[in-house]
Amino acid sequence: MNASTQERRNIMKMISPTPDDAMIVFDGVSKSYNGAVALHETALAVRRGEFLSLLGPSGSGKSTILNIIAGAIAPSSGRIFLNGADVSTVPPRERQLGMVFQNYALLPHLNVYDNIAFPLRIRGASNAEIKQKVGDALERVSLVGYEKRKPREMSGGQQQRVGIARCIVYSPSVILMDEPLGALDKKLRDQLQGEIKKLHRDLGTTLVYVTHDQEEALNLSDRVCLMNGGRIAQLGTPDELYFEPVDEFVADFVGESNLFAGVLRDDYQVELDGGWLLRVRSAQGFLPGERVKVMVRPEKVEVAAPGDASDAHPNRCVGTVNQISFVGGMTRFEVRLADGRTVLVKGISDRAADRIEVGASLALRWAAHNTVVIKANQG
Repeated sequence: MNASTQERRNIMKMISPTPDDAMIVFDGVSKSYNGAVALHETALAVRRGEFLSLLGPSGSGKSTILNIIAGAIAPSSGRIFLNGADVSTVPPRERQLGMVFQNYALLPHLNVYDNIAFPLRIRGASNAEIKQKVGDALERVSLVGYEKRKPREMSGGQQQRVGIARCIVYSPSVILMDEPLGALDKKLRDQLQGEIKKLHRDLGTTLVYVTHDQEEALNLSDRVCLMNGGRIAQLGTPDELYFEPVDEFVADFVGESNLFAGVLRDDYQVELDGGWLLRVRSAQGFLPGERVKVMVRPEKVEVAAPGDASDAHPNRCVGTVNQISFVGGMTRFEVRLADGRTVLVKGISDRAADRIEVGASLALRWAAHNTVVIKANQG
């Protein structure tokens, strides 16, 4: 058995869930442009009926994966399976996929009804079928009564709903969404997130969603595929990425975090640079003496009075409030310690009279089970 065959088998073993439960499978798929790698060899399986978000910074490979699924670009290596069939060389129009774009991609000269009906007409559907399916789609996206309006007569959110209706009208087995809410304001984005979530639940179709917005990905997804440098950094549930990041990149990209460098002393203790010994959640998988990072989420840090009886708490420090950010229901504190480190703290906002002021001395503490050992970035 040659090395490439063994490597391919190893990749297929990594795929979870098994192909029987998968609507989309990437078998060693990669993409390069004139020697520049956009996507390294990738094994990925998307469950049937799953909402999977592709999350990551610009140039991380998330849009490359989406475009390979859609057939808009051909992979440089590997195979793509849709519902068990190898579609690596199948043209986009024959893959029976639905697509929702950020710029809506509506036909400006057609009204809402005809925009939604367009995919059915090119598939040769009868007028009776078109009327029924367009009506159902309009009802699903709450646009009944808007049939005769042109796209220019509608708000951005309404246009995006038309785009979604046009996508779902022919019941595709897979829906691809490429940053569909990126051009909308926050309030409308939040509203449409709820509608997309409900739509997915009602339709039960497989949905692959590209976004650079971490909150959007955590809110919408069954699982999140976080990309970095053309590779999958971590694939898991929103809860897993937030509370169990596999390395420093994931911890830093998904939400805010306090990250401290140190050396693992045993399964339950890390000595930070400078000699501070922290109690941590079990560090199984790491070796004593290994350089690691320790992550504590800001909302897990508690504030105590400097003279509190819990001085013996191992994960305790005292610092000075350097900055306060009030954002309504939550307040974020930056607390500078004597050694120069900054600890971020998030808590429920108090009334103005009870707020902590800049320059105040704060004692901070957090539990060992909220102190996570993760892999440090190299270099």
